[in-house]
Amino acid sequence: MGTLPLVIAEHLTLTRRASALVALAVVTVLVAFSGSSAIAAAPRLATEPSALGAHKALQTTAHVAPIAHAGDTGGTGPGDIPPGEIPGIIRADLQLGAAVPDSLLLPWLKSKAPQQTEALLKLIPAVTASSSTLPALRANVIRIATDFLNNPTLEDLHSANRSKVICALGSPTSCRERWAWCAIFASSVWRMAGVRALQLTPPVGGIVQWGIAHKRWHDVTTTAGKKFIPSAGDIVAYGCNSKRNFCDHTGIVSSASRTAIHTIEGNTSTVYGRDGVGAKYRARDSWVTGFISLG
Repeated sequence: MGTLPLVIAEHLTLTRRASALVALAVVTVLVAFSGSSAIAAAPRLATEPSALGAHKALQTTAHVAPIAHAGDTGGTGPGDIPPGEIPGIIRADLQLGAAVPDSLLLPWLKSKAPQQTEALLKLIPAVTASSSTLPALRANVIRIATDFLNNPTLEDLHSANRSKVICALGSPTSCRERWAWCAIFASSVWRMAGVRALQLTPPVGGIVQWGIAHKRWHDVTTTAGKKFIPSAGDIVAYGCNSKRNFCDHTGIVSSASRTAIHTIEGNTSTVYGRDGVGAKYRARDSWVTGFISLG
């Protein structure tokens, strides 16, 4: 048992000694039980990993394949051209502008200085129009979302929905009122990648309504929506009501198949023990209501 437990035991009465042995036995059983539970719970990790190791694997590895291969699970990477999309052609309704380069975004994230997205967009050099094609636009969405994922972007301790970076994404009002900021994150990433038509919005329903108005919404309750496979950079909406004007959560799709999606989401659990930007792997048939597509 070691020296320290023996010293402690010498100062225990017989009753306390017996109680300590019982407690040790209980702890041993609980440890053994937790190990078997982890094994039993393994299938759950296929839909949404919550274990530290699973999250860390997603957040520290290259989870976006540059090219989709015929033998894989059907995932798409930012360089892939989804069916029906023509290189070099982007629908005008996106009002495409320049993308935020890493040379501006990464120092901003590192300093965590409050700098609203609109102000950051004004700092972009005119020559940084690197989202001129749809594959490039998708790549920029994933690049920017991954920058937030890797830095990391977290809420302040004991302060739900509040941090300097999160306040900078929305507005002083959004920070003061502590809005759930998953939609602010998704819309900010799109805008930083060059999509000017989608305004910053705190409710997920606002993004969905924008998608419906621009004929970019793919509802999984429809026949066409069930067959739709999102591409890297698309937005997913979870738990929407029948009117599609209120939803529980949202995120950026990093890759997808017919059965599951990899995402980068704001205002979600992370490996760091508090909400922030995290990577997720979810089954399509659980919680997903639909997708808003870039193409």
